Amino acid sequence: MCSMCLVLNMIKGIVFDLDGTLFATEYYQWQGWVVPLKKYGVELTKAKYFDYAGKTGGDIEKEIARDFALSFKEGSLLKQKEKLLEKWFSTERIKLMPFAKEAVEYFNTNYKVGLCTGGPRDEALLKLERNDFLKYFESVTTLTDVERGKPFPDIYEKAVQRLGLNVSECLALEDTQYGVRSAKDAGLYCFAIPNEYSRKQDFSRADGVFQSLEEVVAFFEEGEC
Repeated sequence: MCSMCLVLNMIKGIVFDLDGTLFATEYYQWQGWVVPLKKYGVELTKAKYFDYAGKTGGDIEKEIARDFALSFKEGSLLKQKEKLLEKWFSTERIKLMPFAKEAVEYFNTNYKVGLCTGGPRDEALLKLERNDFLKYFESVTTLTDVERGKPFPDIYEKAVQRLGLNVSECLALEDTQYGVRSAKDAGLYCFAIPNEYSRKQDFSRADGVFQSLEEVVAFFEEGEC
């Protein structure tokens, strides 16, 4: 039996990432930087954003300042980005990733289910409530709840603690290498589901790499390789 199959016998909890895993919001995350950067004469291409996808807003802001040799008050660019996202997520339809609703409903039948997102709490709750997804999670852990976000392990450690489980009993579902690193360093199993913004990243630490949430559910339903 392969290592991925052995995971099934250990798992009691599933911890979902949010952006890019459940909700198709990475385009907005990218555009949230694109718009305020225009005043500096900077064009943040999608290809360049691939380097940042999955990191915390604070880390991305620092890397943007370094990569484009910009000078601004720390936190000011991030604040502009967050205001734009709040406006967009409050007024525009938030699309789901393929099979997102079916996946959370499936795992709710037999597992404890939590959410672990590198975004701030207000933004996460706004997206969850607008899609009627908040009901699916026993706990929601966000960047607001920890001192260090992904790729550090703190956020997954807290998410598992809130589920009342051991890290070795939980599986994280992530779409970026930084989320995978966070989950693995915390001691969880982790399956990666790369999307168009992250598929060129390094997923060598993941316990399995899948094309979609539907494939992940099918893997659990089959129960063996």
